[in-house]
Amino acid sequence: MVGIVHDAAAAPAQLLTRAGLVDDLIESDATDALVTSGKVEAVAPQLADVTINCVNVPGTELCSILCTRDGGTIYFFSMSTSFTAAALGAEGIGRDVTMIIGNGYAKNHADVALQTLRDHAELHAYFNAKYARGTRP
Repeated sequence: MVGIVHDAAAAPAQLLTRAGLVDDLIESDATDALVTSGKVEAVAPQLADVTINCVNVPGTELCSILCTRDGGTIYFFSMSTSFTAAALGAEGIGRDVTMIIGNGYAKNHADVALQTLRDHAELHAYFNAKYARGTRP
């Protein structure tokens, strides 16, 4: 599992590493597709089987395509995704990938999310501190 973050020193990025949720953490700007995909290829020469793009920044479609192997799958879960850019980008570089539009719902998604928090105490503590203001002890 490779994570791409804009700031590797930021608390959420550090949490990914400490909790063992990523094998490699890459600091890069996903709007710079060539630089970022080069960094991914350096740690995963075969590229990704699955890429999940959930950033709220436009212009990251080509980065996702370049980081995904031919025959791989890309999930776009962002309102800033340009599906025209994604389709034309994949065609332009000759990458045969399956592109899926995430709609925010998947069967049993709440159970999976809650179990993930149960399984990773540090992740649970992070989200509890961030979002559970005013909760009772």
